[in-house]
Amino acid sequence: MADSERQSGASGPTGLWTLWRDLHRLFPVWSLIPSSFVTPGAWGYVGVDFLSGFRRNPSTIRTFALLQGVDDATFDALSALANLNARRQEQMLRAVILGYLTVPLSILALLAELNGDGVMTYVRAHLDSVVTLVAGATLGPLMYLMSTWRSRQIIGVLDLVRIERGQSPYTALELRED
Repeated sequence: MADSERQSGASGPTGLWTLWRDLHRLFPVWSLIPSSFVTPGAWGYVGVDFLSGFRRNPSTIRTFALLQGVDDATFDALSALANLNARRQEQMLRAVILGYLTVPLSILALLAELNGDGVMTYVRAHLDSVVTLVAGATLGPLMYLMSTWRSRQIIGVLDLVRIERGQSPYTALELRED
């Protein structure tokens, strides 16, 4: 979004959605694991101060730059979108954990209890398929967990922006939890 569009209070739906797109692109899910070894925020998970390193993260710095000049109403709407997104991410994570892990493992445990030798015979005979299935059942929830982490990270960065801007802490929509 152009700086003039942001500064003019482009709180209309198009400007808000463009701002949302630009914001969430600063937090790609694929980079979570590599960045967890090199960013100041990752190294800040030691000790008492979890905020100073978080504030120095490249994504945090880029977020502050992106939101420079954005009016309070647009910022509040963006923050509400981020909170809604995080709640939806958490709902999906719960469903994926239930569907990908809990139910299949429960069924497998039941089958192993009823016919343990048959399960092991099947696993040995179809090892490639079983490994692929287990990898998929593991990677699915892992991707949703990382996505949920990033959605919560966006909210944390927006909280830092809000604090530094001296804005009211939260709106009722942001406080609502499932």
